[in-house]
Amino acid sequence: MGARLVFACLAAALAATPAFALLEPQGLGASLHAAANERAAFVLSADGVMIYQCKATLANPDVYAWFYVAPDATLYDGSHEIARMTTPNLLESLDDGSSVSGIVRAAQSSAGALPWTLSQAQPIGETGLFANVSSMQRVNTRGGLAPSTGCNPDNDGAESRVAFNADYYFYRRGA
Repeated sequence: MGARLVFACLAAALAATPAFALLEPQGLGASLHAAANERAAFVLSADGVMIYQCKATLANPDVYAWFYVAPDATLYDGSHEIARMTTPNLLESLDDGSSVSGIVRAAQSSAGALPWTLSQAQPIGETGLFANVSSMQRVNTRGGLAPSTGCNPDNDGAESRVAFNADYYFYRRGA
């Protein structure tokens, strides 16, 4: 009888707690943590390119540099394509039409890769995957930085597509 009671109590305790809690990623600087009232709701992995264009700088028209134009990436949940990112700071769901934009609030450098960022989210739409997202992090970045060479007057207007990968964590208040 005692074993049944222990089993029943354990089963009740497990039923009352979430199956798993998504934790913040490791390695965040102090400014990249989500607000205390936010909880990680889901994470997606991005695979794509950052597009840069070679052009003259505003400060000196004789000096050329690579300028960021836009991303071209797909975000995945495992192997399932979930969203696209083809406009800076805008993610669009492929399944339900919801979207979310973000304003970068903090950044942390990442050796040889795009910086990690914390963005204030602005969901577009009241339903769907991105509804009620309050902030998002781009972390675990690989690649994506502008080329360090190859931009000069001879290739003015040329485009460079630089491969990148990252994880995007999405937070909701009180989730």
